[in-house]
Amino acid sequence: MKVEKNQIKAIVTLHIALDATEWAEALKNASAKISEQIEVKGFRKGKAPMDVVTAQVGETRILSEASELSINQYYYQAIVQEEVSPVGPPKIIVDEIGLNKPLKFTAEIAVMPEIELGDYQKIKVKPEKVEITDEQIDNVLKNLQRREVSFKEIEREAKPGDWVEIDFDGKLDGVSFDGGKSANHPLIIGDGVLLPDFEEALVGMKAGEEKTFPVNFPKDYHQANLAGKKTEFSAKLHKVKEVQSPELNDEFAKKISDKPTLKELREDIEKVLKENAEQKELDRQRSEAIEQLIKIAKADIPPQLVEQELNAMMEDFEHQLSHQGMNVKDYMERAKLTEEKMREEWKEQAKKRVIAGLALNEFKKREGITVTDEEIEAEIARLKTVYPAEEGKLTEKYQSDIEKKRLAHLLSGQKAVEALRQLAVGEL
Repeated sequence: MKVEKNQIKAIVTLHIALDATEWAEALKNASAKISEQIEVKGFRKGKAPMDVVTAQVGETRILSEASELSINQYYYQAIVQEEVSPVGPPKIIVDEIGLNKPLKFTAEIAVMPEIELGDYQKIKVKPEKVEITDEQIDNVLKNLQRREVSFKEIEREAKPGDWVEIDFDGKLDGVSFDGGKSANHPLIIGDGVLLPDFEEALVGMKAGEEKTFPVNFPKDYHQANLAGKKTEFSAKLHKVKEVQSPELNDEFAKKISDKPTLKELREDIEKVLKENAEQKELDRQRSEAIEQLIKIAKADIPPQLVEQELNAMMEDFEHQLSHQGMNVKDYMERAKLTEEKMREEWKEQAKKRVIAGLALNEFKKREGITVTDEEIEAEIARLKTVYPAEEGKLTEKYQSDIEKKRLAHLLSGQKAVEALRQLAVGEL
């Protein structure tokens, strides 16, 4: 086998030529394989001579089988010999082939591109101060208070803040539309669950009353067929209940938490809100630092890498949908999308993710970021604590060196992102 190697950016081209002996062996193996699949009069399966098999099945089939066997064998020999690490399947072009012409073929191979990282020392992210307001704490308390409300059925007219049970039917140009009809529908007037026009129309109604009223849909409504349209609703009110909220005091704090006073409950809420806000701020800093890293990094990204990332994004999306009791097919039908359109819309994001991965890997190398065995074991222990029911499976999983290497790669990536953040905000 003779191999000539050329490389332009992230594409390696291998010109591979078999010698006469290698090709003769390939033809012989192809003939033997075909003869095992067909009946050749006067010969046992797999024992017919090549000229007899060729005469029966034709030269084209022999050459096709021989080329397939040879490409599979010699392509892998060539990439090992030339130390090429493909990032996807090669593009194969047969240049020359015949019973008396040894196979010559070309393999175009996408490889991991080199990346120019740029001056990442100049990446700057301005930290934002995290502050928790009394209004935020009050909103949490209101939500907790709402969970503890009681309802008292009354005979008066409905007013904002009351719980009501209604039937309704919405019509556009006199025809009922999808999602515009419901029976025994519970609602607290003023919560904003339904459109303002609709909820306001319920004010003043009593149990047993019916009413017809106009409802204007906003121009940015998510259903295009209703956006900006004037519709008509008929509603029947079955029940009105007064919502009775508990007083926000020490007794309330004791009932819903382990805090003896409302003051301590507020302090605990503030602590949790601050921790969440601080984590959100750290995530923002990391995302902004990565965005800046992507902008200064330069690389010629082969399409195969983008396609691989798109496949990973599709798998992640399918996994997310499965947790919501949906699948991709149902989602695309509802959203009136095709997989091709989704992939096209995601292509730029996929390319950015590839560049981010390459840039962070190069950043790790330059900064000498590694993961110790102790850090790997600590992470495995943490996972077992978080998922106690999976402890046995996790123990078995991480007995594999491959799985440990994957975990190490993940952890080193996290360390790289955090190091980049610290650099960007001036902590390093």
